Amino acid sequence: MSNLVEAISFDAAGTLLFPKPSVGVIYQEVLAAHELVLDSHQLEQAFQASFKKVKKDPSILEPEIRERAYWKTVVAESIRRLTSLPDNFETVFAELWQEFAKGSRWRLNEGAFDIFDFLDGQGTPFVLLTNWDARVRSVLLDHGLQDRFSYLFISCEIGSEKPDRGIFDFAANSLSIKPGNILHVGDHYNQDVLGARNAGWMAAHFACANGSTAEDANTVSRLGELCDRFEFA
Repeated sequence: MSNLVEAISFDAAGTLLFPKPSVGVIYQEVLAAHELVLDSHQLEQAFQASFKKVKKDPSILEPEIRERAYWKTVVAESIRRLTSLPDNFETVFAELWQEFAKGSRWRLNEGAFDIFDFLDGQGTPFVLLTNWDARVRSVLLDHGLQDRFSYLFISCEIGSEKPDRGIFDFAANSLSIKPGNILHVGDHYNQDVLGARNAGWMAAHFACANGSTAEDANTVSRLGELCDRFEFA
């Protein structure tokens, strides 16, 4: 890579943060508290299928409302794949919504602090750039990460989400750094890799071991690999 990295942005879920112990187990625990007993493995499979199928409703203009409606549909679709919705679904969903706002429900990438310390030593600013809502702030707070990032670019607060270049342009303007000198790291090929490249940024695809990736993606399986792949300012 010929361009010098003057700033780096990280995706959140799937790159820096992972559901703990898993979405299926979390769903199972909350549902069981409401006397709906389902298998965690089946719930995980149902969630993954629903997550791929459900789309956000563009007619809902308020980002936070649109995000909550989207996740409500994902949860409902996940349950319906296994059984009928409980009569108190509104209460169940509200509890699940809050569960995923807790840091205890998210595992931090084991290489996160090392790469953050490396970047601090280099004097390279790093930011969060995520298609999430305000809950990510409480998750970061619980992990003691609220002050580590130069900026938090959260799609629901900005009003634009990856792969739309609006969120990338907003971040580049906030950083006052040319797009070609900013590296974005994320696990989603279309949203993170193509989104960043279409905005003129560099991109690295984070894929855990055995994860699938496109041939043209600059792929890393550990965050520490970034130190060897790129030249940082």
